[in-house]
Order: sequence, then structure tokens, then C-alpha cells
Amino acid sequence: MYEKVATCTASGAGGLIALYFGAFCTDFIRCSNLKEPIFVFAGATADDGGSGQYYGIGYVVTVQKHITAEEGSTLDAVEMRMFGKVIAAAIS
Repeated sequence: MYEKVATCTASGAGGLIALYFGAFCTDFIRCSNLKEPIFVFAGATADDGGSGQYYGIGYVVTVQKHITAEEGSTLDAVEMRMFGKVIAAAIS
């Protein structure tokens, strides 16, 4: 009985860790390639198309955008930080 509970608990924890790792890697690759992250929540944002800070689980992404009449909202820079250190950045 206890072996089944331990197995289910370990499987659930392993699944959650795999989901987090997948979300983190996806956002890391997108930030490295000057694209907006997907698995984050908006913090303080501006009215210029989405500039501001976005929070993931354990990391912060800073996005800089600007709006033009011809192109609309354009992504200028993306910076991803974890524990206060820059781990990914891209500038157009």
C-alpha cells in the first residue's frame, strides 16, 4: 500500500519538475532569439504594446517594445534574469 503511494507521489513530483523544465527552456530559447516568453505573468507593463517586467517561476523577463504607425508594436529587447543574473538577452 505505501509503495503505491510513494510511487504515485514520486511520479507526480517528477511530472511537475518536467513541466517546469519544459516551460523554462521554452522561455529561455524564445528570449535568446528575440521573441516574447510564453510561460510568464505580467507585472508592471507600459501602454506601448507590452513593455515591462514579466514573472515566471524563478525568473524575471524584461521586455522593451515601441509602437509605430507603420509596423505596430515592435520588440526591441528581451532580457531574462534568474537570481539577479542575466541568463539570456537579445537586442534588435
